[in-house]
Formats: sequence, structure tokens, C-alpha cells
Amino acid sequence: MKPEYEIKRLIRCNESDITCTGGVVFIGDGHTGKTHAALNLSSFQQGGFINAQCQTISKSINLEFEYFIAHSNIEKFRVTISSQLFIMPGQKGKAEAGTGLAFEDALDLYFDIRSINEVIVLVLTYNLNSITTFQNLEYWLNRAIEQELIKEYTNIILLGTHLDQEHTIIVKDEEIEAGRKFISNHVEERIGVKIDLDRIITTKISNMTQEGIPEFQEEITDCFFRSFDIKQIINEHLCLETHSLEKISNIENE
Repeated sequence: MKPEYEIKRLIRCNESDITCTGGVVFIGDGHTGKTHAALNLSSFQQGGFINAQCQTISKSINLEFEYFIAHSNIEKFRVTISSQLFIMPGQKGKAEAGTGLAFEDALDLYFDIRSINEVIVLVLTYNLNSITTFQNLEYWLNRAIEQELIKEYTNIILLGTHLDQEHTIIVKDEEIEAGRKFISNHVEERIGVKIDLDRIITTKISNMTQEGIPEFQEEITDCFFRSFDIKQIINEHLCLETHSLEKISNIENE
């Protein structure tokens, strides 16, 4: 199935509504805040916030999922993004019996149960206070490539967590920017897919203080707009409508 067909079947348009869907997959080392970030992304849109100090969020040892729904109004259109968030465990390889699921186990389950095959956003998650978790993103990127989670329409977010611990942050902005360029080049070298830098986004959040969560939500929304080219679709609808009205007006004036 060609990528353009895969993406087109996930969007519905009528005279006033546009609805699109797709998957958002979080991967990265354990204890980087993937589950917490997904929970905050899901709850923040409803006015909620999950503070790590008052909530016990266990280490992800299974495939977890949440839902993200966002609405935007552009011209006369109401645009709805309905996405399923998948959170992969940060344990590499396969787990021993009775210890939950590691990454490879969760992938097997993910491929079996997912209702949407297309990954619109791949969220590579790391701890801003741990250079190791940042360096390990190369491993997680390679696993995503090998499992065909990245296509021409996929956006990639480099998500740095623990932003509130500003005095101990060691991952520098120049390293993050170098990571963006590495991802673009590496994906193209591995599978021949060109991911432009405008589809490799960097953002930082604190799951403790809520800092960066609104921007993270906006980035997810923007990723869907880019993948589906929502603005072009709206312009095409408006141009077609204008053309139809002009034809009617010309007929009435004859």
C-alpha cells in the first residue's frame, strides 16, 4: 500500500468538518517520563494535570495507551484530531516470564491490537538530566526504523523531560540540534525516506510543573496538520466553493 493512500484513508471531510486520526508512539529508555507525558497530554486538553508528586505512576512494563483529541477552528471548518497514544516500555529486548513486557514483547502486542497502522508522530523521549538517555535514542530510532514505524508522513518529536530540574540539565541545545540533523540523515540512509527538519521537532516539558505541556500539545496538533496538509485541503475546499458560487452568479446574470 502506497504511503499517500495510507494517509488519505485516515481523513474525512465535508462542508464544515474535517476529522483525521493516526497513531502517536512514545519510545525511549525507562524512567524518562513517557507514560507521565502521555497522561498529561491526554488530560491537559480537558483542563487536568497529573502532578508526579501526588500521583504514583508506575514504571511501564506493558504496552499502554491513552487517547488525545484536539479541536481547531479554521475559516468555516472545525478540525478534529483523534489520536491513540501508545507508550512502549523502556526495557530493551524481551522480558523474562512473569516480569511484564519489554520493548520487543510490547511491539508484538502493538502489531496485534492496534486499530490504526499509521504512526503520525514518533515521540523519542529522553531525560534532560541524563546524557545516556539522550544517546540511547539512536537505539530506539533504529528499532523504530526496523519495525517500519517511520514512513514519509511520520513526524518525529525529540521530547526532553524533567525540565523543572534546570540546575542539573546536562543535555545541551546544540546536542539536541545535532540530534535533529542526525535523525534526518540517518533515516534517509537507512530506508531512503526523507524526513525534512521541519518534521523533526524538539520540545521540553516538566511533568512536575506543567511547563511545556501546552506547547507539546500544540506540536502534536501541528504534526497532524503537516502530515494531512490540512491547510491545503481547506484552501482547496474554499476555492472550489468560490468557483461554484461564481458559476451560479454568472448563470443568474445571463
